[in-house]
Amino acid sequence: MLTPRQQAALAATGCELDCRPLTRQLYATDASLYEVLPLGVAFPGTAAQAAAVLRVAAELGISVTPRGAGSGLTGGALNDGLILDLARHNRRIHAFDPERRLVRVGAGVVLDQLNQFLKPHGFQFGPDVATSSRATLGGMIANNSSGARAPRFGCTGEHVAGLELLLADGRIASVDATHPGILEPLRQRLERLVELHSDDIRHHQPPGLVKHHPGYALDRCLEDPARALLHVLAGSEGTLAGIFSAELRVVPLPREKGLAVLFFPSIPEALQATVALLDLQPVAIEHVDRILFDQTRGQRAFQAARDLLRLDEAPAEAFLIVEFYEDVVERLQAVASRRLGQRTLLLRHEPEMQLVWGLRKAGLSLLTGMAGPAKPATCIEDVAVRPEQLPAYYAAVAGLLKKLDLSACFYGHAASGLLHIRPVLDLHTPQGRRHLRLLSDEVSALCREFNGSLAAEHGVGIARTEYLPHHLGPRLMQACADIKNLFDPRHLLNPGKIIPDGRFHVDTRLRTTPEAPLALPFTPRLAFAARDGSFLANLEQCNGCGGCLKATPAMCPTYIATGEEALSTRGRANTLRAALAGKLGAEGLRALTLAELDYTLGTCLSCKACQTECPSNVNLALLKAEVLQARHTHHGLPLTARLMSHTDRLGRLGCAAPRLANFLLHSGPGRRLWQRFLGFSAQRLLPAFAAQRFDAWFDRRPPWPSPAPRGSVFLWDDCFTRYHHPHIGQAAVHVLEAAGFEVLRLRHRQCCGRPAFSQGNLDEAARLGRHNLQLLAAQPESLPILFLEPSCWAMFAEDYRELNLPHAAAIAGRCLLFSAFLDDLLCREPEALPLQPLPRAAAIHVHCHAKALLSTAFLARLAARVPHSTARLLDTGCCGMAGAFGYQQEHYALSLQVARPLLDQLNALPPDAQVIAEGASCRQQIEHLTPRRPWHMAEWLAAALPRNLRRF
Repeated sequence: MLTPRQQAALAATGCELDCRPLTRQLYATDASLYEVLPLGVAFPGTAAQAAAVLRVAAELGISVTPRGAGSGLTGGALNDGLILDLARHNRRIHAFDPERRLVRVGAGVVLDQLNQFLKPHGFQFGPDVATSSRATLGGMIANNSSGARAPRFGCTGEHVAGLELLLADGRIASVDATHPGILEPLRQRLERLVELHSDDIRHHQPPGLVKHHPGYALDRCLEDPARALLHVLAGSEGTLAGIFSAELRVVPLPREKGLAVLFFPSIPEALQATVALLDLQPVAIEHVDRILFDQTRGQRAFQAARDLLRLDEAPAEAFLIVEFYEDVVERLQAVASRRLGQRTLLLRHEPEMQLVWGLRKAGLSLLTGMAGPAKPATCIEDVAVRPEQLPAYYAAVAGLLKKLDLSACFYGHAASGLLHIRPVLDLHTPQGRRHLRLLSDEVSALCREFNGSLAAEHGVGIARTEYLPHHLGPRLMQACADIKNLFDPRHLLNPGKIIPDGRFHVDTRLRTTPEAPLALPFTPRLAFAARDGSFLANLEQCNGCGGCLKATPAMCPTYIATGEEALSTRGRANTLRAALAGKLGAEGLRALTLAELDYTLGTCLSCKACQTECPSNVNLALLKAEVLQARHTHHGLPLTARLMSHTDRLGRLGCAAPRLANFLLHSGPGRRLWQRFLGFSAQRLLPAFAAQRFDAWFDRRPPWPSPAPRGSVFLWDDCFTRYHHPHIGQAAVHVLEAAGFEVLRLRHRQCCGRPAFSQGNLDEAARLGRHNLQLLAAQPESLPILFLEPSCWAMFAEDYRELNLPHAAAIAGRCLLFSAFLDDLLCREPEALPLQPLPRAAAIHVHCHAKALLSTAFLARLAARVPHSTARLLDTGCCGMAGAFGYQQEHYALSLQVARPLLDQLNALPPDAQVIAEGASCRQQIEHLTPRRPWHMAEWLAAALPRNLRRF
């Protein structure tokens, strides 16, 4: 831990510095197997601040490790000194010159962000890594990343035109191929080193690889001495200098693209086919095996891709994705004419191709989400051989795995001779760790036999540094040490990586150890039935891949709003793990009351996005509810949580005297009292109570003239519809009756339990759910149950099963969103609902729970059935309200931050566009932030009904 004097010296640089235990724990892991606790984290906003931190750290003798997204697989961004986060505040695209095809970016710019910027200009960045949604350009340069299209675009370093560097002594240096600047003396010495060792370079790093060799790019320096400085820095993993910004070459977007997907009964046949297809000069050939694509079974995010590939009806053991950019029709036909494998699928439509690539790019994250304690481990996954050697290399590794009785996944860049081989290991056990060591040793030796690259795109890091001397030989290893000394003579930049000093080995510093397994200080209440079957199993599904760091809706809304690691799904999972492991200053039940958990879990919106958008399906909403329940069990239920758990009771009280209740809610003094005693923000208006409750209105209606043409349905009158927005329930009744249904109301129903569940009051949620399910179980099984509020529907569709309630699974099958039910009806019978023209445009904001549990394209389809109207889904994530969250004063500002993307899109709409939002909380946020009054889908459809179809 940094001493007070050291902290003061670093803070005096003006750079944001965080040495809190939580932050150190969050930066102790990345997407690798390893955990190394740093002294603290610095977040520079400018190059001058970053340089000042390096200068002071050098004076104090503190090591510094640059870090981007923390999505690396070998531990390259982990170390025990100071972490320099170059991503949080450094995400600007500074300049773009389309004529010279150059763009200057901050090191924290994410690849997808850059490509989104370049696309309207007709350009893209060539190398395309699978982690493009969160991989930073600084990290890609530091790792010399490449990805699937390396046969066409090579590695990242080949596209670097210039760098703004942070040197170990705190100087800032700018360098390009022709102007080394203050690094001219280093360039000259580097040139002499390469000349001196040219014979060894040719021997140990022979040509022929599409990917790169590990170390300091000596082979590339020999081939292209004019760019030697840039070559050495690309792939140096922050051991020579930090990268603050870069000038990059970009390439034109392809005029046309096409994919051939070939299916095979075995992996060897797929790899032999790869060799047979190389003469067609594909941009990429990717290999995917059954172990990987089986992980997509049952995952809604990948169902469309599975259907397209016919993985269920026409199974295969492996498939190849072959991509072309030029002469697409001819080359696709050439692939088909060779009749390789069992069958061939030819694709030219961009949405279909994206489905296939989306499945492939989720590779590692899908695999590490495998159920059970044994996971596909990243220890031998980065070896590249020449493509024609790939079948023989596969056979050798498969034989080794068979000897050890281990299964593994084989997928990756077949056209580049690189398979990401993930042996399934249980690192909780001593045997798993022994296998990790044995496989790493054996494959390192095997790689030398093939003259391949041990670290071809993921970096050397912790995992492979110990093996580098065996692959380079003593003279080249000394040459690398000399290069390290030229740039960093005191070895303060990411020490122990590439140049081994004994501190790191492939099987040490593992985050999962048999010596300290996680244990729960409480008995879990929830089933985690949809995925893993236990609290700890779901928690440990978080592998650190960083999928939650993407900047697009919906996961994770609080990270998108703040950029704080602690407020991402990964950050919350790591915080919870650290707390349960006693690493945050408390153990057992005391760990549940830590302020760090209050901060990370208290700001989780329980939006459910992570359970589908996280490739490992980590369900933070359930983890949070479980921890809150355990805390309440042992420390009592807070007053606010108790009140929020009884929304139904509060509704009955408010509607008994609505004028008085609304005055107390909405008057200035009343709002200040709510803020002072219950923590509700005085800036918010709590929902007004209705003068007439929906159930009272419903029960006074004239009876339906029997029999109804299309039968009967139950309409669930949720608390918001019943007590606050009865007009929405009335509109739904109008629409359903116009469609020929008799509408029934379930008498004696209670609140669905969503408010109690969200407060972690699981006992109360279970009590309410048990009551409701018993009522419904006594009703005819043929009657659908329709919901207007998505969060209430989600309780029946999913959360009652998590609470292990009787009848939950059977009743869930009968529960439907009102809008989904009507869309299904109108898809079967387009004339079932007579609608008149309504010449308006509808913009639909989708509720988080609907988005998490359904494919919601039907909403735009349903809204567009109104004649003369148009409808589209807004590309939005969470609105920021999340039930009671947005009402709380402590979360009010964050609620508005989360809402910013939604607000921007709403403000860009034409004034006469009608916003549709089915969630009560969503509508409240929209009304709070804009002058618009959003409608429910029921209101939109009811507005288009002929008046003579309304019975009252």
